[in-house]
Amino acid sequence: MTAAEVSQALNLTDLKDRSWSIVASSAIKGEGLTEGLDWLMDVIKDEQLMSTVRAFSAPGKALIAGGYLVLDPAYNAYVTALSCRMHAVIESREVPAKSKITIDSPQFGKGHWVYEMKDEEFRVEQVEGDLNPFVGAAVETILKYVEPRESFNYHITIYSDAGYHTQQDTRAVKSGNGAKQFLYHLEPIGQVAKTGLGSSAGLVSVITGSLLSVFKKSSLDEIKDKIHNLAQISHCYAQKKVGSGFDVAAAIYGSIIYRRFHASVIDEYFQNPKQEKLQEIVNNQWDFKHVRCALPPGIKLLMGDISGGSETPKLVSKVLKWKNEDPNTSKLLYENLNSANMSLVNALDQLHKEYEENESNYRDNLNKFSTDSIISSNLQSLVNSLHDIRQYLKKLTNLTGADIEPELQTILLDACFTLPGCLGGVVPGAGGFDAISLLVVESKVDQILNQTMSDSRFSNVSWLNLHEEAEGILEENPADYKDLSA
Repeated sequence: MTAAEVSQALNLTDLKDRSWSIVASSAIKGEGLTEGLDWLMDVIKDEQLMSTVRAFSAPGKALIAGGYLVLDPAYNAYVTALSCRMHAVIESREVPAKSKITIDSPQFGKGHWVYEMKDEEFRVEQVEGDLNPFVGAAVETILKYVEPRESFNYHITIYSDAGYHTQQDTRAVKSGNGAKQFLYHLEPIGQVAKTGLGSSAGLVSVITGSLLSVFKKSSLDEIKDKIHNLAQISHCYAQKKVGSGFDVAAAIYGSIIYRRFHASVIDEYFQNPKQEKLQEIVNNQWDFKHVRCALPPGIKLLMGDISGGSETPKLVSKVLKWKNEDPNTSKLLYENLNSANMSLVNALDQLHKEYEENESNYRDNLNKFSTDSIISSNLQSLVNSLHDIRQYLKKLTNLTGADIEPELQTILLDACFTLPGCLGGVVPGAGGFDAISLLVVESKVDQILNQTMSDSRFSNVSWLNLHEEAEGILEENPADYKDLSA
């Protein structure tokens, strides 16, 4: 096998030193193809880990099933990772008198923060930029965990995909090789409306992942659980409360069946915020569930931004207050809602099996699907489970006074069910006026988009150009982010 053939087989066009392929070719000739390729990949991996520039990305999220129940470790939730990603390009620079970490977000005004390490206790001082609790918490937590003994100077550039924020008053900027495109905003970052797809969790996760990877000179697979634990702690610290954690879990692990960790894991550190305690907690195996999952082939998640507004903490507060005041009614409703959620998970699993057993018949059933005549019993189960989830969330709305599925969203979701190929939908996460999530037959998406464009019932809906993402945090090619300056 020639050097050129090795380069082509492994897509080595971006390697600066073409001698890798020459050396690999020799190894392959002497040791055999498999041994030679394994050796080469180990060399490339080592080279990447020692590189002065690395890039990472982490996805957004949508909680399809498990709203409110996800707060309780007794229940599972179905969390879909989304194709809108938060990106971080980290570069090692010449070390100054004081070790520091600089973070820039060039897509927004006032997106600049500089942190210096103050003393041997690894305390952090912000010396430039407005306060950003999520960025600050990620930096401070990682330094306390790593305890870096050598001086450092890391520069991180953050990019966020278009799905996270409103797209008004923006202009698109492409990277030099055309691999990445981001929208640049005129307003400061704090004044740009968000879509509720997990931007803060993605931000904390990608900063944590990039810093831990370079400090430890490790690949993501080697330290993914530690990245998760650190990101959860940082995110909770920034929010000043221990949340369910599903958004961070999706950012790290991708689409998952999720059952949360016990809040006491993080509370234990907050009560004793010492480095030794942080390291102990992060290094321990947490008792939580994250099993990979995916939507069946031919079924697509369609997200609609409603451009409304919901304050999740207030919604959650109302539900928890009612739950404490009426434990018997709440327990019964939670059990019924959980049963509907698990029916959804089971229906999706059965559709996967149906596809594997007879792909042709499966796709024929999908293509023939309509709300009047459902061909597959598994499709019927999926439709029924989405309907039941909505009914129980509506009951929760009425009992708690929290706008989980408010009347305007009920009218909209009912209208969505009349669309061609719509299997059903929910108000994702904690509910409210932010968004809707639909499961639809993929081949009908264009028809749905065209039909809703001229239908006044959908005048407040902006369909987001997103899809389900299987993978969580990933290492990216730094070359894809070059020449992105405004």
